[in-house]
Formats: sequence, structure tokens, C-alpha cells
Amino acid sequence: MRHQISTAWKGFWRFKAGVGYAAIMTAIFGGVMFLMSNKIFQMGGANSLRVFWNEAALPMSIEWFCRAGFYLSLTLGAGAIAGDLQSGAFTFYFARSTRPWDYIIGKISGYGVLVGAVTVAPLLVLAGVRLGISDTTAELVDHLTLIPKTIAVGGEIALAYTVIPLGFSALLPDRRNAIAAWAAFYLVFGFTMWLIARVSGGALGVLDIPTACVTVAFDWLGFEPIFGHRPARQASGELALLSILIQVGLAITILWLRVSRAQKSGVGGSS
Repeated sequence: MRHQISTAWKGFWRFKAGVGYAAIMTAIFGGVMFLMSNKIFQMGGANSLRVFWNEAALPMSIEWFCRAGFYLSLTLGAGAIAGDLQSGAFTFYFARSTRPWDYIIGKISGYGVLVGAVTVAPLLVLAGVRLGISDTTAELVDHLTLIPKTIAVGGEIALAYTVIPLGFSALLPDRRNAIAAWAAFYLVFGFTMWLIARVSGGALGVLDIPTACVTVAFDWLGFEPIFGHRPARQASGELALLSILIQVGLAITILWLRVSRAQKSGVGGSS
């Protein structure tokens, strides 16, 4: 876990760039929330849906922090375990009597801290801004539930963008191929499922990771977007959460098979 976090700081175009991007998005949506707190965003005519910007800014920012999670997955997550295989790091880990679950939990925990820094932390800052701009004590009290909801939303996003990329990293022994496979799954397969759901109105959109995360977030936050996000509006939060949990479960299975096989086959391992 310590190794995963410490190596992430090496070079700007790794974790530091992701933190910078997340900070910029936090400042933008926090500024919108503060400066336009009492203004209504409205699409269409007089009978269209209306929502205050101070209520819309936090939910509408979620997709941007999903992009931060995807960026980290390309620079850190999707190549982590494949990189250990190529570099012979398993020799060091297993020589110290590290068990497969020790390695897996350490990788998930270390990388999860990094992902949480660009997903959970910014969302909590925005939730704090929303509470801070409350006009009355009653309004503040009414919105206190936003904190646990935001933690839950950030947690499910961090879970998806932590475990699933690591699963792809364990799927292939070559780091470049693992990153390429993850990028193809996320961008090509995910976009295809999103497009089918947008055109047909079906539930296949929840197979797209960002759509599933946004769908769950909208459901838990009780937010109905007034434009865009058609696949997220059409799918159910329960189905989207199930999709995330299934993909996470498959990723953990792949992680276990890869690491335990490396230990048993003697890739620097000791029984």
C-alpha cells in the first residue's frame, strides 16, 4: 500500500496531474454553486423543468470526477499488477512471505486512496460548499444528509475506478497490453453500450462504467437531470449498482487467480 502511494508521486503526469484536474473541477463547480446559488437553470419553455444551480452543481459534477478516475486508471491502475509481473516485483513480495490476499488488499487499498483523492474528496468539498451557502439554519439542517449521501456516492465511484482497472491489470501479463485492453473496454465497449441505450432506451447503458456510476449517484442524491444523461435517466439505480458490483466481483476474481497462480508457479514466490 505504501509503495503504491509513494510511486504515484513520481513524475507530474501521474497522480499529480489527476489531483490538479480534480482541483480545477472542484473550483469550477464550487464557484458555480456559490455565485449562482439563487439562480434557476431552465431548459425549454415555461412548463419545462427548473432547478436551482446550488442543487444541480454537485450531481452534475460527478461525471467530471469519473473522468479523473479514468485518467488515473490509465497512468497508474491498469498497469500496476502487470508492471509488477514484468519487473519481477513478485520476487520481493513473496520472498517476504506475502500472501496473495495481502498483496491484493494492499494494492486495492493503496490505489483506492489515490482514486478517492480525486473522487470522494472533491465531492465532499462541494457538499461542504453547499452546506456553507445555506441561507438559514433550517436549510442547513435539511441538507445535512448530503454528507453521508456524498460519501456513499464517492465510495461507489472510487470502488469502480479502483478495482475494475486493477482487474484488467491482472488479466494480461504485459503492462501495455493491459492498459490497451482496459482503454478498449472503457471507451469502445462502454460507449457502444451507452449509444445503444441512448437510441433504444434500454438498460444496456449500465454496462458503461461512468453511466452506471452517474445513474447510482442521481438515484441516491434524488436528482433528475434536466438535460443530457438520457441513459442514466432511463436506467434504474439498483440495476446500475448491480452492474458495478458484478464487474468489481469479476475483477477481484481475476486478481486472485493471477496473484495466486504467480505465487504457486514460483514467480519469485515461496510457498
